[in-house]
Amino acid sequence: MPRPITSSDVPPTSALRVARRAVGALFLINGLLIGVWASRIPAITVQYDLSPGLLGLLLLVLATGAVMAFPFSGYFMDRVGSGNVTRAITAVYIISIVLIPLAPDTIVLSGALWLFGAVHGAMDVAMNGWAAKLETAYRRPIMSSFHALFSVGTGLGAASTFFVASWGVGMLPHIMGAALIAGIGLVWAWRQPDGCDLTPQPGQKAPLFVLPREQLLAVALIAFCASIGEGGNADWGSLFLMETTAADEARGALAYTAFSLAMVTVRFVGDRLISMAGPARVVRFSGMMAIAGSLLTMLAPDYAAKLIGFAGLGAGFALISPIAYSRAANDDVLSPGAGLASVATMGYGGMLLGPVIIGALAAAFGIGQAFAIMVCLGVGILLLSHALGR
Repeated sequence: MPRPITSSDVPPTSALRVARRAVGALFLINGLLIGVWASRIPAITVQYDLSPGLLGLLLLVLATGAVMAFPFSGYFMDRVGSGNVTRAITAVYIISIVLIPLAPDTIVLSGALWLFGAVHGAMDVAMNGWAAKLETAYRRPIMSSFHALFSVGTGLGAASTFFVASWGVGMLPHIMGAALIAGIGLVWAWRQPDGCDLTPQPGQKAPLFVLPREQLLAVALIAFCASIGEGGNADWGSLFLMETTAADEARGALAYTAFSLAMVTVRFVGDRLISMAGPARVVRFSGMMAIAGSLLTMLAPDYAAKLIGFAGLGAGFALISPIAYSRAANDDVLSPGAGLASVATMGYGGMLLGPVIIGALAAAFGIGQAFAIMVCLGVGILLLSHALGR
């Protein structure tokens, strides 16, 4: 049986509370820089005169870096501790984003993007490992609040691009400013206590490359389903709304806005929900919410109702990653590093495949019918939720 996270009335120590704020700051930094990067893609496309095909290839290079880094991050996390890995990788992460606009040509740009993707992926695994250790020390669910801060960070990063671009600030000073802010946050977080025992356990060390097994495989598949839905909504939700309601581009963009706002809202209350109902029930309800949201987006005749459907999808997928990461770090078969790396690989794979799968379905059947996959994903989450109840 996995080690459960149970509710406790014992108040956390001051060291635990400070450490929680430090880890929360690192989640915020992770989201902030990825939000800045994503919102600056159009400017990078212009600066390097990238064709759509070349841009797609460079994005694949970035994603490949992340996937390659997952097992290495888990490997070192098991050997030197998640706190040490998180702090060191965050420093490299901050430096790596500055290298992107400094690249003199597309060859160097591809290397900079690979590095940025690799350290982003490594930080993702390590900081979730630290968060899971803190959650165990707290003796109640807190993982969802960290993921909410990541979502807030991505929104702040994207919003910063809107403002600085409106003021005529170039990409390089913008990215350097964001890196400076992140660096200040890291310096503060670096000086805070771990808050819990992050000493590596020699008996828990696992090989470099490990696949999820037994119950954890079902948990990884749940994360895979949710990630397909999240990636698909990010890339295709606006187009779906425009195609099915004749909305213009501005109104179409509200599809992902509704999805994202619902996701971050549910994540902020997710810890309390998980504490009250337990992860298995929350995942079952999440699957049902995703099914209801997807049916509403497909079948509702008007624009407003479809927006509510997108909010339902965001709420349905919101808590899957926090629950899956928490479960992976407390597996009885794999070490925390290996468990997190294996689930992160499946989750990230779903994020990459989601837009591709929906694109293929849209080409074959039309975008309106392609979104039926969201119903299938919700059903998959619902059917696999039993893995969290054992």
